[in-house]
Amino acid sequence: MKYTLAVIWLMLFSTLAAAQDRVKVGFIDVQRAISESQAGKRARDKFQAQVKKAETGLLKEKQELERLKSEFDKKSPLLKDDERRSLEVDLQKRAVNYQRAMGDLQQELRQKEGEMTGDILKELEKIVTEVGKAEKFTLILERSQILYSDQAIDITNKVIEVFNSRARSK
Repeated sequence: MKYTLAVIWLMLFSTLAAAQDRVKVGFIDVQRAISESQAGKRARDKFQAQVKKAETGLLKEKQELERLKSEFDKKSPLLKDDERRSLEVDLQKRAVNYQRAMGDLQQELRQKEGEMTGDILKELEKIVTEVGKAEKFTLILERSQILYSDQAIDITNKVIEVFNSRARSK
């Protein structure tokens, strides 16, 4: 997939170079822009707080489950078969519910992270477009699609500066 994209970019670049006397190409490291921007740092801190809060609730359930399991293991030999099976079934149900809650939490957190990142990406896209137009770039690529480039064409710092200045002015 990356090889195919690289060939497409190369063909596009060759076409643009032939069509114009001067081609200006840049790239942005989107992941770095997200992680180093003020909005990205705030989103990460907010997300980590949500993760800790959610983990606290699940940790209590896990500890309770472990306590019940330990209690069951100690009392099991002394219980009648019906009581032992009943407690075992209850313990298994709680374990399944815990696993289900853990999976639901992970899915919910992934969704929240995606929403936060999506909002930042939309704003970054606008800023990249503005920087591209203002500085007359012919083409701006995303860093993950580039095998090699001269660091002189990296506009990530410029985009982060503009992004942070807009966040401060809001």
